[in-house]
Amino acid sequence: MNYEELGFKCGVEIHQQLNTETKLFCECPVELEDEAADAHVERFLSAVAGETGEKDEAAEVEAAKSKKFVYNYYRRNNCLVELDEEPPHEIDEEALDTALTFVRMIDGEVPEEIQVMRKMVVDGSNTSGFQRTAMVGLDGEIDVEKGSVAVEDVELEEESAGIHKRKDDEAIYDLNRLGVPLIEVGTDASIKGPEHAKQVAMEIGMLLRSTGKARRGIGTIRQDVNVSIEEGSRVEIKGFQDVKNIDHLIELEVERQKNLVELGNEFDDNLVDEIVGDNVTHHFEDTENHIVSTVLENNGAVYALKLPQMTGKMKQKISGERYVAKELVDYAKTRGVQGILHTDEDLENYGLVEEFGKVAEDFKKNDEDVIAVIAAEESQAKAAAQAVRERAKQIYTGEIPEETRTAEQDFTTSYARPLPGSARMYPETDIPAIRVTEDDIEEIDENLPKTLDEKQEDYSEEIGEELATQIVSSPELPQFEEFKGEYDSRLVANFFTNLKANLEDQGVEIESLEDEELEAIFSALESEEIQKGDLADVISEMEERNPEEAIEEVVSSKTDESEIRETIQEVLEEKADMVEEQGMHAQGPLMGILQQKVDADGATISQILQEELEKRID
Repeated sequence: MNYEELGFKCGVEIHQQLNTETKLFCECPVELEDEAADAHVERFLSAVAGETGEKDEAAEVEAAKSKKFVYNYYRRNNCLVELDEEPPHEIDEEALDTALTFVRMIDGEVPEEIQVMRKMVVDGSNTSGFQRTAMVGLDGEIDVEKGSVAVEDVELEEESAGIHKRKDDEAIYDLNRLGVPLIEVGTDASIKGPEHAKQVAMEIGMLLRSTGKARRGIGTIRQDVNVSIEEGSRVEIKGFQDVKNIDHLIELEVERQKNLVELGNEFDDNLVDEIVGDNVTHHFEDTENHIVSTVLENNGAVYALKLPQMTGKMKQKISGERYVAKELVDYAKTRGVQGILHTDEDLENYGLVEEFGKVAEDFKKNDEDVIAVIAAEESQAKAAAQAVRERAKQIYTGEIPEETRTAEQDFTTSYARPLPGSARMYPETDIPAIRVTEDDIEEIDENLPKTLDEKQEDYSEEIGEELATQIVSSPELPQFEEFKGEYDSRLVANFFTNLKANLEDQGVEIESLEDEELEAIFSALESEEIQKGDLADVISEMEERNPEEAIEEVVSSKTDESEIRETIQEVLEEKADMVEEQGMHAQGPLMGILQQKVDADGATISQILQEELEKRID
């Protein structure tokens, strides 16, 4: 695909949670525990006009759903600030310093005055109906192989609440994540193609981790992607977490827009006027279809649309395995319905042939037309039918609507809501502006950290390229840097990468080890007092003993083991003929002999005997 000829435009926004001591506007800890909620709070949110007197379209769409929002409250991680029952506290200095450090790492400019703003959000992810955000930098640059890209702005903002469960008329959120500091990095639209976007996103991620304050784990970093082609429109794909596949995501969105434009070219624009819709509940009153009959038993309604010349088109693929009908279904779902039924499907499977036939007769359907039906609570069905009608009009004209979309697991996208407008942002009146002086900038510039790429290059000379690559991408990099000067750096790096992985496979965790325990382990490994194979036993012993006693216990038990092994080897030498004749079957008779000679438990004798037998037989 020639992206330049398509008029491809793309920009990315990277959102990275920060590993600070406290949240952005209160003193609650950011560490999240997997525990039960202590309380539940219920809210309904509405879209209101800001200081400009305008309402945001995206906010109005969300508010129109009339959803109830339930918030799980956790005493350890929450206070009245998250409940919007208390004004925000001063901005967290650690988070602000980290954000400003990143800005200077990309040669960005820092404003003389930082103003916290309120960004309207009514999807329920913030109890207040807005998110606090502050622009901390602009005019930076990211350099990658396929060309440099400008960073338009860097924001420091509070993380939203995490979704716990969604229902048709209710959303449940966890408040423990709300307020965690988050850096948002937004580029301009000069990205040249999907691979270029991937390089830029990965470079930004690397630089954010280079600050030493980036949180690790699932959901701690995510990407929003803005994509358009010349004949299409800008769409924003929200919350994509798999940066290594961001190129596939973009490829499929371009494919979607291109195919929808081409599909529109197949239709006469006048077909828009031939779309027919109405309430057709009376045709379904005696239906045996379980879905529709259940709706009608609950006083619901059935609405139908005639989509001219759409037969065969509804199942036409436009992006990966995604087909045209999904464009309409997505819009219907935003009005609270489960989906639509249409004549491009096998209606016999639904037992609806007769009912659809009556609607087709009413609407004067011909063979090229499609009848689409929506069954739901009456106001929902009517609103969904109208939404489908408006989206269908755009399909006929080849118009790509500007919208926010959600990434799916197969890297296609689905409609979420309209693009937010400029009416979303207004000043936060509870937090004073923050002055940033030239002295502040000078101090930051003097203490800029090395990037992970620079560290990898440095460490490659010291511990080898492969191990350096592993350690700079490891969460244990700070610990490696703490211990590498005192102990053999290759040994320390290997411990925090390969040995750590092996130990975790055995169910042994090293996360809880104190510095004193790590020092004892490194010292014993370096002096060869213990071997790599002893680590699991040493760490297990450290749960009950101090580091020195734990190592001594393992070394002592190893001495006993060597004596047992020596005795077993002597017996095997004496019984060489038996071993040669019976092979591994000699283990039983030999155990009887050894239990009389060796003062040890049977499991230990059996294990060592098996090892020594295998050596002899091999």
